Amino acid sequence: MKTHVFTNRVYPPVGGATGELLKDLAEGLAAEGNRVVVITSRGPDTLGLPHRETVNGVELIRVGSAPFTRASHWRRALSYALLYPQFAWQVWKLGNVDAVVSMTDPPLQVAAVTLASGRSRKRIHWAQDIYPELAEELGVIERAGFAARVLRAVSTRALRKQDEVVAVGRCMREKLIARGVNAGSIDVIPNWSPVGKPSDEAVAGMRKRMGWADKFIVLYSGNIGLAHDFATIVEAAKILRGGRVHIVFAGEGQRAEEVKAALSGIANVSFVPPQPKQDLAAFLAAADLHLVTVRESLAGLVVPSKIYGIMAAGRPVIYVGPEESEAGLLIAKCGAGLVFCNGNAAGVASALEELERDRPRVAEMGSIAEQAAGEFTFGKALGRWKEILG
Repeated sequence: MKTHVFTNRVYPPVGGATGELLKDLAEGLAAEGNRVVVITSRGPDTLGLPHRETVNGVELIRVGSAPFTRASHWRRALSYALLYPQFAWQVWKLGNVDAVVSMTDPPLQVAAVTLASGRSRKRIHWAQDIYPELAEELGVIERAGFAARVLRAVSTRALRKQDEVVAVGRCMREKLIARGVNAGSIDVIPNWSPVGKPSDEAVAGMRKRMGWADKFIVLYSGNIGLAHDFATIVEAAKILRGGRVHIVFAGEGQRAEEVKAALSGIANVSFVPPQPKQDLAAFLAAADLHLVTVRESLAGLVVPSKIYGIMAAGRPVIYVGPEESEAGLLIAKCGAGLVFCNGNAAGVASALEELERDRPRVAEMGSIAEQAAGEFTFGKALGRWKEILG
């Protein structure tokens, strides 16, 4: 029996996309007879749970930290800083294991975990984002400032010590190579869809429940945060004001109030709460089209993995972002939607009006998306991970 150790700030019941991905992978590996240990942090949802327990075959070790918040960069940094030594200490205590896999939440934990994992057979970093470049682009730290230079040097040194680095997109792989990470050590394993294709009855029921039965729905579902280009979407929505295209935002985030204020008073724009996981497949499929955005400067630093769930639900994507990004390359190659550069609000608005009038084309792109989603299943990702873990 092999022992694989993972470190990540979030793990269910604590919410977060990386935690859900880790849960899938950890339980999948445990189901095949591996010992899987996840070192994670406590959160409000885990206060009554023990420091150590086994859930669905996965050993969980929860360590304490300052409460996580997005309201203050300094308070968030404190929360992160308290986790690094605790993650490292727990990894060190586990001793000689087959693999230690660090993730990117909290950022740069790879450095602390690498120091503590010298007795493991393999050291692997699972990159969902690239820091400190992402922090620089989001204005969290000064671009090319002292902190950025130090953190980049520390991060690069730790990444070069990994036996494998797993990137979630081709564009991210290129960024890592440019950083100086050995290209031969980088594998690309896209994230997988958390949902599949729902039944027609479930979709019809969701459209009725949401009041969408007679509308052409263009949905933005997910984090309304700093990494996304909302200026283009807001301008497109203003161009479409009063038309037959109805744009819906479902999500929360640091820019949610800003976007709501910018679109206030537009009748064919609405906001709804995020949907529970058990309803997500029907919710995604209830829309006719989806919007996915990434800021131009963030190509390769983040990868919008929600496109896989949208495609699995059989719906096409209007992607606003760099053409050379993973999402842009995928959508353009397979024809699962349309790609627009950042700032092309007029192009987005025109395309949405045309597609509202051409429902057969929308259906065709949706079928293509569903077929292409077969390449991004959990089963295929698990197979790739088993090869890397050895």
